[in-house]
Amino acid sequence: MMGSRSVAALLACLPALLGLGQPAVNPRPGAKIWVGRHQEIEEYLRTAECVKMEMLVPTRMGRCTLRPGGPFARMAWRPLPPGVQRGFRESYKAEIAAYELDKLLRLDMVPPSVQRRLEGSDGAAQLWVEDVTDLSRDASPGGPDRGAWESQVVRMRMFDNLIGNRDRNQGNILHDAAWNLILLDHSRAFGEGTDFLHKLFRIDEGFWAEIEALTPRKLDAALGAWLDHGEIKAILDRRDRMRAEIRSLPK
Repeated sequence: MMGSRSVAALLACLPALLGLGQPAVNPRPGAKIWVGRHQEIEEYLRTAECVKMEMLVPTRMGRCTLRPGGPFARMAWRPLPPGVQRGFRESYKAEIAAYELDKLLRLDMVPPSVQRRLEGSDGAAQLWVEDVTDLSRDASPGGPDRGAWESQVVRMRMFDNLIGNRDRNQGNILHDAAWNLILLDHSRAFGEGTDFLHKLFRIDEGFWAEIEALTPRKLDAALGAWLDHGEIKAILDRRDRMRAEIRSLPK
């Protein structure tokens, strides 16, 4: 005969045992191969042999084919030195900072990016995400994927506002067959301004809790190699502006 505590424990576990209240498992494979494997992917980006380099945008971005046998086949190469380009402050270091902050916030939308030296230049080596398309072809999903997609878009907008991203467009918002959102091109982010790219009409409470948990010490530890003091302070200043805006949202 089961005691009252045993019955209560069984009832508490019943939803999990029956799969109730749990997100549905998507049977389609996703392109985010780095989730749960960050260290492995980062190390391979630093050390894998590049056997063929194709420059897609001269002096700005290339695609490197790696020697077969590793955990992925290609990586993007972004050798953009810090400075003003075409009227915008840009840097390959911002690409790495975006990934490190994504990782700190547990967002998992920015592909792994590390510093590396190739062909005599320093730059950001980034996982080339396969089997994806950008929003110039597909605007948004219908059916059961729509709600999850819209939630991801909310988190993207919050992230862009936090990092001061000035270059979000349909060409650097990617998705895979499962409508997982993947974000590229952050070379113009992390300035010292506090202007926002997106007007927030709703937020993701869980993601906002991660943003609220950021401290100068955490940001210095994660981003100090890539951003200066003023750029790190600006993240917190933008967070303060976001907080004020969030407080004004309808309840």
